[in-house]
Amino acid sequence: MKKPLILLISLLLVTANSAAVANEQILEIQEKNVKSTQVESGRGAALAVLNDGSLLLGGGERGDTLFLYSQNKLVTIGKVLEQNERIRDSRFAPTDIAILSEDANSAQLLISYPRLTQNPECVRLVVFRYIYSKKEQSIEKGERWFQGKPCVAISAVQHAAGRMQVIDSTTAYLTTGDLGFPRINRVAVRGWLGGVFEIKANSIKQISKGHRNPQGIVKIGNNIYISEHGPRGGDELNLVKSGKDYGWPFVTFGQAYSSGDYVKPTRPGTHAGYEKPLYSWVPSVAPTELVQLPSGPQWKAQQSQIVMGTLAEQALIFIELLTPNKVGAVTSFDVGHRIRDLELLPDGTMVATTDDGKLLFISRR
Repeated sequence: MKKPLILLISLLLVTANSAAVANEQILEIQEKNVKSTQVESGRGAALAVLNDGSLLLGGGERGDTLFLYSQNKLVTIGKVLEQNERIRDSRFAPTDIAILSEDANSAQLLISYPRLTQNPECVRLVVFRYIYSKKEQSIEKGERWFQGKPCVAISAVQHAAGRMQVIDSTTAYLTTGDLGFPRINRVAVRGWLGGVFEIKANSIKQISKGHRNPQGIVKIGNNIYISEHGPRGGDELNLVKSGKDYGWPFVTFGQAYSSGDYVKPTRPGTHAGYEKPLYSWVPSVAPTELVQLPSGPQWKAQQSQIVMGTLAEQALIFIELLTPNKVGAVTSFDVGHRIRDLELLPDGTMVATTDDGKLLFISRR
């Protein structure tokens, strides 16, 4: 077996008003190859962490498979969706895995994915409950918890989101993107696109709206934070407030794409009249999942900070919260990979999946 590759990461400090470079090397990263979990050879796997530190990974070449990574071994568990629910495209795969409950024999999971409907041919974000049997190493699909609306034409599909944060064994938060819906600026017809929801087996409650593509979610105390893709710039960290509209597609700190894009923001460069982000990035970093680091000496000066994965930036971004409503220092660490998903191991180490088929185990020196 090849020895794991160890990377030492230099620190780049960025705040709202200044940028500075420090030479201190503070992160250590171990890489493991899990290339068979890549979707269509271009998208990293969805990720969840079991109580013993084993990993559940959702993806595979055909975008339909659940894997277990434990003790440096990758085991195929089974299929979580059918091939007639997707097309051969990396976007059609599990977008997130959440663990509702777990005991010695099994785990109750929620898995989200964009689902293709044949007649008419269109796509919705769905969430199903699953039972993962540890003894049998098998997966069983249960009831549907969420089905987005409206059903969006397959030619438009992008921005599925589908990130989840478990509240308890019966409840989770869910993000939905705009799915590239060309009428997303029609409030009366956009339905549940671009929102944050509280979902249960038999109920769905919308919390907020006006989101473009929220790819990360974390609960800190009673507060929910999401990371969100803007268009050309204008990526956001948002504190989610009940009943609030965050403005997409009418306002954004980013800019419109070409005239042929599915929607053009009405007032680019502003958030006037809508809930403003806690922090925004211009140019774009393409944010993904959020985690909160544990308190205590393990993470030293970074303890309790939010960490955000990125795609375009190929970095981990550490975010200090001075108060629940105010961001302090924002610190970017180059990791050289597109981070698709990000979680914490029981010992406080971060683990990430990447679009080039790696697992990254990230700790503080």
